[in-house]
Amino acid sequence: QVLGLGMVMAAVQYGLAVNGIYPLAALGAGLAGILVGILFGREKQLSPTEKQAFPPPLTAALCSYGGLTLLMSAIAWPGPLRELLYPTLWQARFPEVATLAGFITPAGPGQAFRPLVHPGTWIFLVALLSYLFYWRQTLCLPGDLIAAARTTWRSAFPASVGIIATVGLSTMMEHTGMTQLLAQGLAAMMGASFPLVSPLVGILGAFATGSNNNSNVLFGPLQKNIAALLALDPRLLIATQTAGGALGSMIAPAKLIVGCSTVGLKGREGDVLRRTLFYGLGIGLFLGGLALIFAR
Repeated sequence: QVLGLGMVMAAVQYGLAVNGIYPLAALGAGLAGILVGILFGREKQLSPTEKQAFPPPLTAALCSYGGLTLLMSAIAWPGPLRELLYPTLWQARFPEVATLAGFITPAGPGQAFRPLVHPGTWIFLVALLSYLFYWRQTLCLPGDLIAAARTTWRSAFPASVGIIATVGLSTMMEHTGMTQLLAQGLAAMMGASFPLVSPLVGILGAFATGSNNNSNVLFGPLQKNIAALLALDPRLLIATQTAGGALGSMIAPAKLIVGCSTVGLKGREGDVLRRTLFYGLGIGLFLGGLALIFAR
């Protein structure tokens, strides 16, 4: 059942991605996994339970999350709404940067920020509208908004610091030639066999930084430069990088601490790591073997 569930999710994600609906690929795969999981779980229900109505607070919360999901899906779906909102952007321009070692980053525009299609904009808007709705329905107290904002700040601040630091480090490495130098060294050392260990780079990044996203920020440019040096399709190495980053989440100390504390295994992170390390590295090498085959 686990294998079947994984195959269904992979097929849905691949189908959406190759048809140009990549912003919804992960969401679609997750929904497909939930539906298939429900079908598998229906046969294992130990005893019939009485149907119970959702309490109003839970119903309101589900409406908020459901509305946000539908809204983001409508914006991400290729169509008139996305075409209307997508052109609005802000893009900074940066001057040329030259290091003492002679590495030059030419002047040019930075990443484009599109506020009307960015998830953060609509999450903030839906949060405010949800609070107004809850207040009118007497589902929250006047100070709940401040308390929620304070809780969000405390939980988001450490992650934000980590992301800002990782992005800053990655940008500095890219603009000073360090990423290019590392790519040249790895390409010269591994040669055409580098795709075999490409997922392990992603795993290492997730282990060190604690997340797949930070791993991709840190080592994505490295994989892209190595692909250019070895005349490989960069999509192949970027795919193995992010797949390795996903695998690295099962051995990342930050994730293990959170997971163990959630299920009552606090203090046994080492035992969990010993179990997950074998699977993480094994699957990573398997993916590397597939990448090596596709690279030839």
